[in-house]
Amino acid sequence: MRILIHTDEYYPTAQACSYRMRTMADAFIDQGDEVVVIASSTNKGNGKIEPRREKILYSPAIRMKKKTTVMRMLNNLSFGITSIFTAMKAGKVDVVITTSPPPLVSIPGWIIAKCKGAKLVYDVRDIWPDVALEMGSFTEGSIYCKVFKTITRFMYKHADWVTTVSPGKVEKIKGHVISVGGAKGGEAHVDKVKLVGNGFDESVENSTIDNDLIAQYELDKKFTCVYVGNIGLAQGLGALLDMAEQSKHKEVQFLLFGKGAEKDVLEQQAKERGLDNVRFCGVLPHEKVFTLLSYAKMSFIPLKNSNMKDSIPTKVYEALGIGCPVLLVAEGDSCDIVNESEMGRCVSPDHTEKLAGVFDEMVENYSTYSEHRAEARKLMHEKYSRQQIAIAFEKQLHELLN
Repeated sequence: MRILIHTDEYYPTAQACSYRMRTMADAFIDQGDEVVVIASSTNKGNGKIEPRREKILYSPAIRMKKKTTVMRMLNNLSFGITSIFTAMKAGKVDVVITTSPPPLVSIPGWIIAKCKGAKLVYDVRDIWPDVALEMGSFTEGSIYCKVFKTITRFMYKHADWVTTVSPGKVEKIKGHVISVGGAKGGEAHVDKVKLVGNGFDESVENSTIDNDLIAQYELDKKFTCVYVGNIGLAQGLGALLDMAEQSKHKEVQFLLFGKGAEKDVLEQQAKERGLDNVRFCGVLPHEKVFTLLSYAKMSFIPLKNSNMKDSIPTKVYEALGIGCPVLLVAEGDSCDIVNESEMGRCVSPDHTEKLAGVFDEMVENYSTYSEHRAEARKLMHEKYSRQQIAIAFEKQLHELLN
């Protein structure tokens, strides 16, 4: 089987989508398939790129000098258009997997599949425009909403399969598939919607312990609560500052790793509120996450509001798989996983006034949570392994071709 993965983010970019698609590519190759990837040229950067087993074709795209809405759309559209022509170099393929977001590159993925006479898998990590509406990024009647809804409805109708990452998203997309009349025949074929979860990336365990990182932040001496990821509008990290201020455990240090639109604002707020135990530490290389979560006592993982019930942050799988207790601000699918692990607590984004109390309880009863470490890691490996999920998906793709 020859598979083409169509994605704007890929190696060597250190983003969640890149890691997800790279795991798929590795699993497909391990199963004897050939893989070609078409990715945005903005992934290449200026650094040295180590060789990969799959063939990667970098397609030209307008680079985002600033992350404005206009620049983002120009970047996505330019990649989408050029990727159609880049696909001419890919040769014959049996399956095209095009992943969203960004939704603006989805229809070029469909065009590539049509030109190749290949089956089309529409891989949905976040449902647009639903997720933007849930976050309050724009309104139902806006031009953005209308454009994205038109694109996604087209893809739901014309894709041979639609894959997505959580049970809640499966049910939501099934509703959308029914509303657009299903597959090409006109009837609603909700069975083409498949769950292909994110899961725990077992390859992080190949990382070595970074003793310099441990010494720098005294991870072996201080009770440390960490956040690793984007510091942006969807995360609701203001709740962490409130929690740190209201907690009675002032000896705990809070380390935030990452960058984003809210970083400077939150850092200034922390200073103004005298939160000396809250530190913004910059971007953490991915290979150091294993050390951080191995030594931290708690991973703080928030979502902005309770509408995002079908979202499961990859950080949940990562923390539990490495063995770090989780304090999750969310409702829905992600809470189900934390509760199943018995190694964390969940607080609704609508009731963040309870966070400090829950946090204090976790600090005071840390040993109760940490004693579930072995079981939680086993759960992530046996039920939520990203590698095993990708292998199962590869077997399903053979069914799609038959």
